[in-house]
Amino acid sequence: MPPVLLKAHQQLDRAVDAAYGAKSFKTEAERVAFLFTRYQQLIEKPD
Repeated sequence: MPPVLLKAHQQLDRAVDAAYGAKSFKTEAERVAFLFTRYQQLIEKPD
């Protein structure tokens, strides 16, 4: 990945982490799992 694109991805990751109050993730898979779980919580309808 070109360095400029990698830097943009890293900045976006930090912004998303801050927006969701998330911790630092060890892997990209950890971040994606967190975001999918959070998304699922947001779209669930209350009983």
